[in-house]
Amino acid sequence: MRTGARLPPGLAGATRFPYRLLTWGIPMGPLTLLRTRGRRSGLLRTVPVAMLRHQGGRWLVSPFGETDWVRSVRADPRAELGRGRLFHRVRLTEINDDRNPEILHAYRRTFGLVPFVRDAFAAAPDEGPLAFARQAHRHPVFIIQRID
Repeated sequence: MRTGARLPPGLAGATRFPYRLLTWGIPMGPLTLLRTRGRRSGLLRTVPVAMLRHQGGRWLVSPFGETDWVRSVRADPRAELGRGRLFHRVRLTEINDDRNPEILHAYRRTFGLVPFVRDAFAAAPDEGPLAFARQAHRHPVFIIQRID
């Protein structure tokens, strides 16, 4: 039986086009490919993610909760980010502190034009970071640390 977050209907299909362009090395703004090792299979898994640049740091947020990539990163924080043939090794560290509401607010404000992102958050950007504190437990936040 599968547990955890369910992606919105149509999202899996909608990611195929950006995934293909990123594998060809074509830049797609904040989208990048995240390559992780499957927590059970050990096989490499690659998904497109939106990287947030905020207050001098780089962040990954899972707007859809505990997805497969989140569970894989929790099992092994070593990953790779990139596009085409150019990938960089990184360590993803989950953040569970007072930075979460600010990061979630910035993520929603930055990527809120994307319908899937807008619908994933109960709070709106004009409500400020405190509104995002109430839902921080639903959206894992990871800081990206480059290791190569």
